[in-house]
Amino acid sequence: MTTTAAGPGWALRVHAACDWVMWAMALNALWIVFTLAGGVVLGAAPATVAAAHVTRRRLRGEAFPALRTFARAWRSEFFRSHLVLTPALTVTALLLIQVVPAVPAGTLGEPITMITAVAAVLAVVLTALLAPLYVHYDLPLRRYLPTASRWMLRNLAPSALLAVAAVAVTTASLMVPGLIPFVSVGAWLAISTALCLGFFAANDRLVAEQSAPAHSRPSPQPA
Repeated sequence: MTTTAAGPGWALRVHAACDWVMWAMALNALWIVFTLAGGVVLGAAPATVAAAHVTRRRLRGEAFPALRTFARAWRSEFFRSHLVLTPALTVTALLLIQVVPAVPAGTLGEPITMITAVAAVLAVVLTALLAPLYVHYDLPLRRYLPTASRWMLRNLAPSALLAVAAVAVTTASLMVPGLIPFVSVGAWLAISTALCLGFFAANDRLVAEQSAPAHSRPSPQPA
């Protein structure tokens, strides 16, 4: 009976894993296509926001046409997304350009390279927070970057988890370069969005509990 019950459970988990791998590949292709459609510099920010938007809907269990929904989000957020994401994406890209070649070259242990690597990790985490924050909360545009920065500094454990996920995806991509054009970006966007939305949902629940009237909270029961 145990074997019979466990079989469908494993099958469902394997199916869910494969489904997310396919989603990461689709997201990777969509992000590349729409980033190129904006000439890279103008396309990356709205493509990143669109990726967070469609992944959020997928996590909610919604059914939707991926290409059409991604394209609609890309168009509607084309201008606003630049004000929120482009500065962070630019700084992150410049730092990664300095750090990534140091890994195969074996110069990552040099002091200046280590400092740059730490800055790159912080920039990656901050950038990873911005797109999910943008699609999850309605804030004035000027407040997204300060809010993401404060959240990162006040929530070190979740921020560290994002950093570990970024390092894992980067390491896997460097070890298997064939992943880069087909899944790496999509995998990172899916993972980081899922993690961030989970963090934000937990934070929302905590804030709601703390702001609830004292009389509405359950009283502790004597042992």
